[in-house]
Amino acid sequence: MEYQSELRVYQPLAAFPDAVQAGFLRVRHRTRAAAEEEASRRAWRRLLRDVTDPFPHGSDLVRVLQVPGPADGPVSEYFCPDEMALRCELSAEQLAESMRPQTFNLVVPEAARRANLERLAEHLEADGPEELRHVHTRTAVWGVPASWFALVHEDDTIEVETDPGSAPAGGAFDAGAVRTVRVTVPLALALERARRAAVVLSLHAPDMDLLSDLTVLVAWLESFHPDSMVELDYGGLARLVWPDDSPFDVRTALEALEDGDQEAAVVANHRMVRRWLPVRQLGRAS
Repeated sequence: MEYQSELRVYQPLAAFPDAVQAGFLRVRHRTRAAAEEEASRRAWRRLLRDVTDPFPHGSDLVRVLQVPGPADGPVSEYFCPDEMALRCELSAEQLAESMRPQTFNLVVPEAARRANLERLAEHLEADGPEELRHVHTRTAVWGVPASWFALVHEDDTIEVETDPGSAPAGGAFDAGAVRTVRVTVPLALALERARRAAVVLSLHAPDMDLLSDLTVLVAWLESFHPDSMVELDYGGLARLVWPDDSPFDVRTALEALEDGDQEAAVVANHRMVRRWLPVRQLGRAS
């Protein structure tokens, strides 16, 4: 989906089982643009199938993140498997809980789901049921969860991908030319920020939904290799909100709560709500 944001964790090669490392190395030189183009093609193929089968077929897509070392040192490589089959099964579980069985079976045919589970059988046998829920990518549609903004700062590494031939004039991007924005940060730093935010909220605003969201996010991040990288990908939402001050607003609100300045916290929160409200309204209209 175009207006979908994603939060990804890229792990070093050594964090993965030996059985999959060779496959990752075969795609290590694929460009990011090529990976995203392939992801888009696969999504369209699933959407335009003649048969009702929402599950992916074929090999998994792997994204590669290359991070230059300090002072032009060697480049470090990190890998994020797309795990679309796993994520589709988890989505099917959630959908089954919210729909009548008859309707669910029309949307997700039993035979298609059974076939997807059979394709996942080897993974399940090797890693067990809990590993099924250990995915490297979290997604959100028509917005970016506030808890994700707590992980990143505006001075982290930011990649703005634009349409060809649309270089910024005078340092300013044409919002319509922005394809996506990706913010990357070391997992250890993202985890430190999330834990600190959770502590502030537990002391000063324990009833906020953001606290429970951060608690889940911290547990998820802790399950990965400590040397991993975290990437926030705005997707097509970047066209609607970039440049985006939401990370600054979340941090400002948390600092205000810690200082006992409720008014400043409310003002920062309202800035972010005003920014994202039109986006959510577009989502409801569609």
